[in-house]
Amino acid sequence: VVLTPEICTTHIKPLKEAHELIFPMASVVSLTVAAWYGGFIRVVSDQKQLSELSASASVLALSTFPVIAVLLSDLKLLNSELGRLALSCGIVGEIAGIAHTLALKRILSTVDLLQKEKTHEVLLYVGRRVIGLSVFVLIVVFMLRPWMKKIIKKTPKGKPVKDTYLIPIFLLMLLGGLVTNISGEFVVIGCWVVGAAVPDGPPLGSAIVGKFDTFVSGILQPFFITMSTMRANVFKVNFQDKVIDGVILVTLSGFATKIVICLACGLYYRMEISDALALAAIMSSKGIVEIGIFNMFIDSRLIRISTCAFLMVVTIIVAIVIPIIVKCLYQPLRKYAGYHNRDIVSCNLEAHLRILTCISKPDDVPAFVHLLTLSNQATNNMIVDVLHLIKLVGRAQPIFISHDLQEGNSSENMSYSEDMISAFNSLIQRANMEDLFIHFFTTVTPPKAMHDDICTLALNNLASLIILPFHRKLSTLDGSVEFEDYGQRTLNNSMLERAPCSVGIFINKGTLKLPTVESSNMTSVVVQSQPEQNQFSAAVIFIGADDQEAVAYAKRMASGPMVWVLVIRLVASEDETELDSTTISDIQQYKEIKQQFNYSEQVVHDGSQTAKMLRSIAEDFDLIIVGRSHNPESPQLSGLQQWSEVQELGILGDILAAPDFPGKTSILVLQRQKQWLSKGYKYS
Repeated sequence: VVLTPEICTTHIKPLKEAHELIFPMASVVSLTVAAWYGGFIRVVSDQKQLSELSASASVLALSTFPVIAVLLSDLKLLNSELGRLALSCGIVGEIAGIAHTLALKRILSTVDLLQKEKTHEVLLYVGRRVIGLSVFVLIVVFMLRPWMKKIIKKTPKGKPVKDTYLIPIFLLMLLGGLVTNISGEFVVIGCWVVGAAVPDGPPLGSAIVGKFDTFVSGILQPFFITMSTMRANVFKVNFQDKVIDGVILVTLSGFATKIVICLACGLYYRMEISDALALAAIMSSKGIVEIGIFNMFIDSRLIRISTCAFLMVVTIIVAIVIPIIVKCLYQPLRKYAGYHNRDIVSCNLEAHLRILTCISKPDDVPAFVHLLTLSNQATNNMIVDVLHLIKLVGRAQPIFISHDLQEGNSSENMSYSEDMISAFNSLIQRANMEDLFIHFFTTVTPPKAMHDDICTLALNNLASLIILPFHRKLSTLDGSVEFEDYGQRTLNNSMLERAPCSVGIFINKGTLKLPTVESSNMTSVVVQSQPEQNQFSAAVIFIGADDQEAVAYAKRMASGPMVWVLVIRLVASEDETELDSTTISDIQQYKEIKQQFNYSEQVVHDGSQTAKMLRSIAEDFDLIIVGRSHNPESPQLSGLQQWSEVQELGILGDILAAPDFPGKTSILVLQRQKQWLSKGYKYS
């Protein structure tokens, strides 16, 4: 089923209208050049051979949207800048190419009949094919699509579409193919028109994909490819055949024309040469759609089996070579290289801190709002971008929505994240945080490529911190693991490797509580008693490396009167005072300014004492902030790395987030921005 595409070109400013020119020109011009080769260079002279060559040219010059979407999905480029441009160009170019092919076929057939003075057959031909196809399209657009939209309205929110609706839609698709076949068109045209009329995404589009995708992709598609290749006998290819020579010339001319057009248009829109060549390679991709067309041509006796076998070989070679070329030419990670400092340490305390918060489930909203409430103690001190992560289901093209800049179908776009936005705004008002600047975004994309949208948004909005949810949902009763989202874990690891700024992973272990001053455990590390007016408490475990980022974040939390912060430095001996002297000096100076900001040192001789100390303060704080990266050979962490289970949290984060760790204290693990050097990434 081909779904109606949508595209957001917000982040492709120089290429915003490139798809309106590149793909139609590349498809139509390459098709015209191919036809010129077949019709005017006179490689063949027989009329039947000319028809065979023209049919081959029409397929080789055309690039299809489904093939492009599958290629980009396999390369994990579906939501990259080049991927979005290629998809947008793909649907425009496919429509232009099909329209060009059908119009040219009708004109040539009509002229041929007029030359033979068969006026009656001309009227019958026009009435049967042109008018019949037009009526069919109008029925689908004005009757079938409104009926599908009524099905969506009848379906309760959050509930799946009933199977009683899915089966008739599938039968209507088959009926559409039958109608176009009777009218003299290819079967695929009717199926394509019906599929394009299906509203994309949930609930209907995703339900159709979930119902039939396994059967189609797992059974029908392999069987179809096997039967198609069995029909094409490679040993029957005769390179002395003039048609084969013409097909070779058509293939070369079509590819060369696409490269020239893409390169010229790319330079006009200020694309890099490597990106323009990669786009040309994507546009030249071939796949299962072309194999299906070759089969239809054989059934219609437009081409011979020997010609089909050669075209199959060309398709297989192109399908193998194109992904390799695209991987060599396009490197999407290079734009995330951190040449500039985008971390909390480098951000002035008086300046705005821009945070990108990623939410994948409704359960994440209250915890993240509470965390932002703790973090924004100074007035107008923070700008928050909230990105709702939605898995791409029921459509081929990803979506990126800025809810502040919605145009046209704003109500349709809002439906993707309406509940999340409403819940977020409601909790912000209850927390009296109306002065917090919040911008809402939604991305609908495959999970394996979701990091690209997050990194691009953080890069464009100059974010200093990205906060992600932990992949485990922990019970608020005993801390046990209720379920694990392995897709979220993959995303977190990808972000830690590629993020253009600092990254935080937030582990919500329960409701934040008011700490008690009389706690006996707290007195072992607290330097001064906690003021009674403070409502929240946070601790920072400081050893070194990424802990500097944790201290900088804690300073912002302590900038207001409602949060009490304690920095606990773990030292291996009482004489260890020279390490991180600059950071310690800053902590001491800030301590003199803010009474609710405190500092303490704890002597721990090995990893076991560190773990014991962490357990001793488990019940005393609402939030514990730690850095991710530490030296595993340091005495404070000796013997702990071998027990680490969740590597992305670091050694200390893994201990605090363990299911058997006591208390309901939430944890924030921070990784400072990585800097790009000539030899690769390095921490700031």
